[in-house]
Amino acid sequence: MVTTKVLIFLFLGLMPFLASAQDSFDIRSASMYYPHRFIPKEFKMEVAYSQVNLPFDWLQFWFQAPLFHFHAIYGLRNGFSLDSRFSSLFISNQLSLGARWHKQLHKFSFNAGYDVAFMWGYFYQEGFATTVTSWVHTPNTSLGFRYKDITFTLKYEYFVVAGLSSKQGNHEMVVENTFRNGGCLGLYMEQRFHNNKVLVLGFKNSFVKHNFLAWPAFTSFNRLYDIPELYVGLIL
Repeated sequence: MVTTKVLIFLFLGLMPFLASAQDSFDIRSASMYYPHRFIPKEFKMEVAYSQVNLPFDWLQFWFQAPLFHFHAIYGLRNGFSLDSRFSSLFISNQLSLGARWHKQLHKFSFNAGYDVAFMWGYFYQEGFATTVTSWVHTPNTSLGFRYKDITFTLKYEYFVVAGLSSKQGNHEMVVENTFRNGGCLGLYMEQRFHNNKVLVLGFKNSFVKHNFLAWPAFTSFNRLYDIPELYVGLIL
């Protein structure tokens, strides 16, 4: 009887500690957009879907393009990490790889990085195969803020297109000159969804001359267009 009472007393007394030990979730370390120091060799993955509103001038009609993403981060030493993303619309694809350096404070944090992306696209029209390839350089920086168990991250990216090549049938056009393609400002919110999975909600606004989703219009326009994008992701 005494032993039972002791066990009940110990269980009730240790319950808060057991709960905290079992639920050691930290939104900062669970996030992928919020800048923080990743553990060396730590690997994180995200699957995402976004809706991109393309300009009327590019396609001669309003079009919301669905875009699918696979995003991965690998932690390195001294606050560095590797960041990779694959985005696809089947006929338009982009694969990027870059490095980040993170600095984490109490509630605020920031990082700076540089990505290099390879873009390729193809489709068949009137018996001709049209393809395009391009390299895109993207310096970027992010500023994060944590409020309780939610993080908010403001990210800016600047795009420089290099090595653009397009081929239609037997006709090939190569643009060797590097040109500035504009920038993108995005706001991301990350919050715990289920167990240790994290829901990502974001809104991006790009001011660019070209977007890889509408690559057939790459050489037709020479001014900046406003391209909004809604983003939903799940960190696994």
